[in-house]
Amino acid sequence: MRRFALGLAITAISAVVLVLAVDWSKVSEVLRSANPAYVALGVAFLLSSTTAKTVRWRMLLPASAEVPTARLFRILHISYLLNNVFPARLGDVARVSMASHLRGARVGHVLSSLITERVTDIVSLLVCFVVVSPFLPLPDRYLRWVHAAWWVLGILAAVVLITALVRRPIARSSWLASLAKRVPLRGWLREEAASFRDGWRQLFARTHVFRIWGWSFVAWVGAFCINYSLMKALEIDAPLTVAVLITCTTNLAMLVPSSPSYVGVFHAAATLSLLPFGVGASRALSFAILAHLVNVVPVSVLGAAFLLSGRDRISFNMEALRRGKPGEAVEARDESVAEAVTTT
Repeated sequence: MRRFALGLAITAISAVVLVLAVDWSKVSEVLRSANPAYVALGVAFLLSSTTAKTVRWRMLLPASAEVPTARLFRILHISYLLNNVFPARLGDVARVSMASHLRGARVGHVLSSLITERVTDIVSLLVCFVVVSPFLPLPDRYLRWVHAAWWVLGILAAVVLITALVRRPIARSSWLASLAKRVPLRGWLREEAASFRDGWRQLFARTHVFRIWGWSFVAWVGAFCINYSLMKALEIDAPLTVAVLITCTTNLAMLVPSSPSYVGVFHAAATLSLLPFGVGASRALSFAILAHLVNVVPVSVLGAAFLLSGRDRISFNMEALRRGKPGEAVEARDESVAEAVTTT
């Protein structure tokens, strides 16, 4: 509840600042002049990006699980819909619930795949920022902010490296082992913990690591192309490196607590990212509004269509999850119902 309240406060502050800083009549004029062909191209890149993320998600789940990629594509868009409508990232909870009920997939597998996605995406965005930042056409007065960002990233990289070096000695310590023995775990929870470890190892498996990072690269190139297409739609004369920067700042800003659909936070991040490149405040906010609509509306419409089709149901049957094979239980029930309907 506190996180939700904090998110609303941040959204409100961002919205008030944007309302006071721009001329809304000019914003409306710029949006009406948007080139629909480039907007449609942006939507096409969005769908290609979500498709690449779906293929990556399938690779993060066990190969033995009977999880069709098309089914994951539907589940992913339903989760996008719920995240865009409800607070507290309810879509992620529904995503775990729906995917873990598929045959051969456990809650631990799905949870580890979501966490691995987040780690992969954050690392990809930070690397992309480091790569493009030297080529950004920034005025000299903004260079100190870039240098500060490099220092922060360098410190974070050092912390991660040190943590990786000391992780194994800590894990082997007798204190941690004795603590683990004292913590009572029920059988189903122990199995889910084991499945979580198995899912996390997928990222580092030799057979998967290059393909997983490759599909991540495809997904983020699609995201860069979305923003570049929308800049062209609004006649914003900026290179592709600026589109990469906007993608990095807006996605990292979405880690901050905010309202559903990241209203306000997304717009502030996109607007502030364009101002240093000579783009007026009204045109920059117009881009932020258009980019937000393109990123939210198509996936939400697809999610609503998949949800209304009835082929995917949101279920939070924890009793089935505790039995150890939630996917098989649900699939067996569905098959028995289908057989009964056929015989009648």
